[in-house]
Amino acid sequence: MGACHFQDLLLLFLVGASTLIMAQKLFCQKGTFVGIQEDPANTFNWTSEKVETCDNGALCQETILLIGTGTKAAILATKSCSLDGTPAITFIQHAAAPGLIAISYSNYCEDPFCNNREGLYDIWRTQETEEEAKGTTGLRCPTCLALGSCLSAPSLACPNDTDRCYQGKLEVSEGNINSVLEIKGCTSIIGCRLMAGVFKVGPLWVKETCPFRSISARKVDSGATWFHTSVWKLKLLLMLLLFVLGGSASGP
Repeated sequence: MGACHFQDLLLLFLVGASTLIMAQKLFCQKGTFVGIQEDPANTFNWTSEKVETCDNGALCQETILLIGTGTKAAILATKSCSLDGTPAITFIQHAAAPGLIAISYSNYCEDPFCNNREGLYDIWRTQETEEEAKGTTGLRCPTCLALGSCLSAPSLACPNDTDRCYQGKLEVSEGNINSVLEIKGCTSIIGCRLMAGVFKVGPLWVKETCPFRSISARKVDSGATWFHTSVWKLKLLLMLLLFVLGGSASGP
């Protein structure tokens, strides 16, 4: 009788332990998206039918990086389990309208399927960006937004409260995402700081590079636009021109 009673207790212990282990399992939505959409606040669907079983100690996460101007935006998004991070929601507006916009959002949570955000309406407020972009300055900038490289960059009039042109690339990497985004457009940001110095958004690593410095512009009284350039560069060009002209004059 004693042996049977012990076996019953052992069986109950094993069943209870396995039930506890199953109860500790965390399930999260899993998926990635990389693309460019018009009006993402109303068209982007961030739900995923894929499910991931997390390791012990992991959290669910959902992270999105949006870069754009007006209603058009590049979207880099991921949902998964994560062994890094603490439960928190982080929203950062790296660059605000008018002109180029950079926004990131991340959510780390510890309940099953808690990374279940469906859309971007309260993140990408198109009606506000459109309102701020009314009116134009005398500045025009090459403008494009593309995965990889821009095939064309038409020169477009810049909205009020922008005073320079931005040209740069973002390299975004993590797991299933390894993308390069080229951005050109009007801004008021000084230097290569579209991401405001932030290089990690949730699990996404972001590297910003700018082959050319941002070109700033000022309006003169006549309404024309002129660009800054350093005095020593003008002197160097003038000396080079005089040297060429002097060489031509002394020739046969």
